[in-house]
Amino acid sequence: RRWSGIVGSCVLVTGLHPDQATGAAAQLAKAFGKPFAVVPCCTFADDFPDRRLPDGRLVRTYEELISWLREQNAGARVEYLPFHGKNAVVFTPGVG
Repeated sequence: RRWSGIVGSCVLVTGLHPDQATGAAAQLAKAFGKPFAVVPCCTFADDFPDRRLPDGRLVRTYEELISWLREQNAGARVEYLPFHGKNAVVFTPGVG
C-alpha cells in the first residue's frame, strides 16, 4: 500500500549505480507496470545467491547481471551511455 502511493504516480523507475537495489528497482517497476532503467555496476553475487542464469549458474559477473536483468524482464533492452566504465543501461521501453 505504501509503495502504490509512491510508485503509482511515477512514469519511470530508475537507478544509476544502485548497488544491491538494482534487481529490486526492476522488480518494483514490473510489479507496478512501469518501465525501468538501471545502470548496474557491481554484482554483489554473495548477497544474492538466488540469482541464477537459465543454465543454473550463479550471477557473478557484470555481463551475467545484465543478462539476468534482461531475462527477468520481457522486452528489456540494453544501450550504452557515452562515458567510460560500466555504462550499460538496461531498460524496458515506455509506452506512449
